[in-house]
Amino acid sequence: MLNGRRFRFGGANIYWLGLYSNIGNVHYATDFQIKDALQTAADMGVTVVRSHTLGISVGNPLSVEPKLGQFNEKAFNTIDYSIYEAHKLGIRLIIPLTDNWHYYEGSYHTFTQWLGLPSSAFYTSPKAIVAFEQYISHLLNHVNPYTGLAYKNDPTIMTWELGNELNGMTPSWINKISSFIHNLAPHQLIAAGQQFGVDPATLSSPDVNIVDCHYYPPLETASFIESNAAQVAKAGKVFVAGEYGSIVARESLLAPLVSDKNVSGAAFWSLFAHRNTYGYDQHNDGETLHFPGVSSAMRSRDHAIRDFNYAMNQPIPNRAAIEARGLGVPPEPPPGQPLITSIQQKNGLNVIAWRGTTDALNYSVQRSFSKLGPWTTICSKCATDDQTPWTDETSPASPSYYRVIPYNVEGTAGMPSTPVLSP
Repeated sequence: MLNGRRFRFGGANIYWLGLYSNIGNVHYATDFQIKDALQTAADMGVTVVRSHTLGISVGNPLSVEPKLGQFNEKAFNTIDYSIYEAHKLGIRLIIPLTDNWHYYEGSYHTFTQWLGLPSSAFYTSPKAIVAFEQYISHLLNHVNPYTGLAYKNDPTIMTWELGNELNGMTPSWINKISSFIHNLAPHQLIAAGQQFGVDPATLSSPDVNIVDCHYYPPLETASFIESNAAQVAKAGKVFVAGEYGSIVARESLLAPLVSDKNVSGAAFWSLFAHRNTYGYDQHNDGETLHFPGVSSAMRSRDHAIRDFNYAMNQPIPNRAAIEARGLGVPPEPPPGQPLITSIQQKNGLNVIAWRGTTDALNYSVQRSFSKLGPWTTICSKCATDDQTPWTDETSPASPSYYRVIPYNVEGTAGMPSTPVLSP
């Protein structure tokens, strides 16, 4: 419930907000990347973001806990900023606390390796449990300088998730860790779930509020999701599809979930922002999503997801209303303002690169011999974020100013970039 009304959501996974790695070196996300991703999510109708690295951050020199019992306060900078930006946009957060998998942000295996224990001992060893509780305590008691709130008291953090896809959880471990979190943060929710299907141990745990299930082919079907949701609801818990693959997002999958009262939320995997220099960041798992999409196929998936997100923000409709598309989906907002990041000369031609902006489908490029214009359009909606840097094949011999204008899918223009003079 939120303000006396049942809260349902369409969400997004943005795993990298706290600590970034994408087929390369580990580093902190920039303020631009964080703002760009969260604003994009909000423009898609997202009201909940699930982000692994806001909570999972161990074993790397840039982590919150680089070594056992040693904490790195600098690592909180991007976490603090992400929570603050989410708050400004009205986005709630689901934050996992560890991971089943050996990823760059760390996992439960990191704790057992530190302690010289087998991985399975994470759920049974008193030493491992104490080490994990120490990490949780340090994280939840951290005070965000942007908000003045300890994480444990911040309503922007809707849910602490015991971990991402934890397949080996025991009932006693679930009860112990969820009770520990509940005592620290009694006004925040607790989620738990395994990789596939419903973990029966989560249904009986008194302090677990949300059961989180994930869906990828061949299990990604509306009927399978609905059967899991019914099982969870029957046990008196809240059902959330914490991950579903964006690559197969479609109306036939998502529309039935809107009218299913047992489904409280679903978050697609996974959203990536613009690069700091030009273009989009990509990922190699086949599930990368950009908005409003760089291909007709991606735009179709974006459209289905956006419709679903806005439908979930409303009272549960009947199927006839869904089929009539009476979902109250607003027009897409105008794009933000792009930023020209470089103009270089190659073979006598000017090559322009720009940092993309939210909601931009394509861009026009204009040129002038004065910073104040008049402007000549030399590329009319002919470039996308996948087509930069862009080469001016009619480059004049003398230096000239360039600016780019973004347009959304409906042709609405955003603010032109600040003019930049060529070499």
